[in-house]
Amino acid sequence: SSMAEEKPDIATLVDEAAKAIGLPIAAEYRDKVIVNYQRSLSIAKPLLDLELDDELSPAPVFRP
Repeated sequence: SSMAEEKPDIATLVDEAAKAIGLPIAAEYRDKVIVNYQRSLSIAKPLLDLELDDELSPAPVFRP
């Protein structure tokens, strides 16, 4: 895998995502938003890296 895939440009991701959903981020909060995005990615990474079997089926839905 390429270096870009391993370490995304978080600042650009934050800027483009904010633009895409029409969410203005004040300049004084931008650095903190980027840090929190990086933290969220590091927390989610183990789950995103987990390989699931294609044969798995969802659990049944409980209906009272």
